[in-house]
Amino acid sequence: MKILPFVFLGLALPLLTALYYFVSFGQEVDKVFLSISTFLFSILTGFFISRQASRFNKMRETVTTFGGLMSAVYRSSHHVSKKMQTAMGKVIAAHYERILDTGVWNIHLKEKSTTLTELHKLLDKHIVEEDITKLANQSLGAIVKSLVGSQGIRKQMLALEEERIPREQWFLISFFALILVGTVSTMTSVGLLLPAILKAAFVISVVSVLFILYRLNNLMFTEKIMGQHSAEDVLDIIEGSK
Repeated sequence: MKILPFVFLGLALPLLTALYYFVSFGQEVDKVFLSISTFLFSILTGFFISRQASRFNKMRETVTTFGGLMSAVYRSSHHVSKKMQTAMGKVIAAHYERILDTGVWNIHLKEKSTTLTELHKLLDKHIVEEDITKLANQSLGAIVKSLVGSQGIRKQMLALEEERIPREQWFLISFFALILVGTVSTMTSVGLLLPAILKAAFVISVVSVLFILYRLNNLMFTEKIMGQHSAEDVLDIIEGSK
């Protein structure tokens, strides 16, 4: 995925340049349309990129915070009993292994998840079974606090997941992008190498902006899987390598 933009650029730029160099796209449109469409497109995409980038950062923070709380639950359970820590470790590991195996970071939001429910059940079970020392009692309090915090974080992730760009706004952005590309395409460039290159670069930049916006809207701008490093870190803690 990381090399795809470079492949696209390497193929699209010479192909579009050749197209604009040899093919005329009809009568040139007044440049006022280019100015207006550029302004409207930049305003819309700038607003949504800023909004979706903020959403992406918030989601990454909540995913990381959730991972930190799961790590805290696992580590704190050690002070209650080894048996409880092993049981909780299996539940938490299964949660993150499912994400990494499917490659779908939000699978626990899209499908039913019993991770927090199972952890609460294990907590109830071991409170009954184990002799609670002062340290164990404090650890149980920390675990309960982490689980409560995890539930709140999960609700935040659900809310952020829904904050996507509506279809009608996608239509409006695409409409202005088409106007912009169409207006630029009518500008004279047949037999002129530099104008053909500039037109090709301009069209590619418009497509690139839409591509960036699409990736931000789907929360897949950096890592292959949102929270992949956080998930791997939690699994490393459970496996004992950290």
